[in-house]
Amino acid sequence: MADEKTIEVKIGTSSQSDEEKASSISSVAEHPPFQPMVVDGQQAPETEGGDDTQGKDPLTQAQREVEENRDRWMRAVADLENYKKRAATERSKLQKYRYEELLRDLLPILDNLDRAIVHCSQASHAEGIADGICMIAGMFRDTLDRYGVKEIQSTGEPFDPRFHEAIAQAPSTDGRTNIVVEELEKGYLYHDKLLRPARVVVSTEQRTVTDS
Repeated sequence: MADEKTIEVKIGTSSQSDEEKASSISSVAEHPPFQPMVVDGQQAPETEGGDDTQGKDPLTQAQREVEENRDRWMRAVADLENYKKRAATERSKLQKYRYEELLRDLLPILDNLDRAIVHCSQASHAEGIADGICMIAGMFRDTLDRYGVKEIQSTGEPFDPRFHEAIAQAPSTDGRTNIVVEELEKGYLYHDKLLRPARVVVSTEQRTVTDS
């Protein structure tokens, strides 16, 4: 009897297993294998063993953009600093030489004062006038000095085309040539800039006349 029950159990188990197999086959048919999904036109990630090197790495591309933006920013900052320096230089230059035209127009007045002093000194009865004019000329020169105008010393100095304008030539009396022997009109500097060149007479070699 025990053997018959055992046989019956085995048969029932075998029968039940066949039903489960059939159910499993039906479930597999209803649910096909997983397929990669496509989202917004992008390719789905490839399975193992596929080539994952295709396309650009977002992190690498972002780092490259950061470097490019940093380079552009540094160039913009350098250009801005150069512009600031140029603007400061131009502003300082304009501030330094802002009275150039005014001072140049005042120089002929000083020239006339100097001529009046020379004329008065030649007349014995005009000593008082000459003293007054000398005082005015001194005050005028002090005012120019406060604004940065300096007189160019020319007489006895070698001729320098940067500061002198040769008006005439004269034979040398001491053997030296290209020397300023006479100053016809004074020259002036405005700070380190030439305001007006000195008009001078320059020495040349003394020519000897031979009897023919």
